[in-house]
Amino acid sequence: MKSTILLLPALLVLAACSSETVHAPQPPDARPAQAASSTIESSDMRAQQAARAFSGRLQGALQARMAETGPIGAIDFCHAQAPVIAAEVAAEHGVRLGRVPVPGRARNPANTATDWQVAALKALQDQQADGTPVTDLVFRQADGLPEGVALRTMNGIGIQPACLACHGSDVA
Repeated sequence: MKSTILLLPALLVLAACSSETVHAPQPPDARPAQAASSTIESSDMRAQQAARAFSGRLQGALQARMAETGPIGAIDFCHAQAPVIAAEVAAEHGVRLGRVPVPGRARNPANTATDWQVAALKALQDQQADGTPVTDLVFRQADGLPEGVALRTMNGIGIQPACLACHGSDVA
């Protein structure tokens, strides 16, 4: 089972590319380091809340649309509404948010993974190969980020049976 990824920076506060943990041991008198750790923890919490909100809203909207129109009607809805829902959730949580497929699975060339996303996706695939369930796949990067980015995080998205109507290998 391949996984799609949510980018979360401060949900994508940006979302990232390394399998290192965010919490490094802090010296007792390292107030700047403690402040940085606090910022990372806050960004991570916002990112995870945004990811859950986005997933819940998109899934609910898609289920309602599929009940009305079936999978064919849901395709255009998802294409048009997923970015709108992502933008709303991102604004509410103060993060950048998006989805990106694993390399070789992008149907939209505009949604191809960037370099850091490819590295993050590879780290998630490695975790999955080691037995981590898709719903527990997490990648975080807190060091070496662009200006204004506090954290990059990416979560695996488990494929539900209903997803395969549009995202499976046997799509009419």
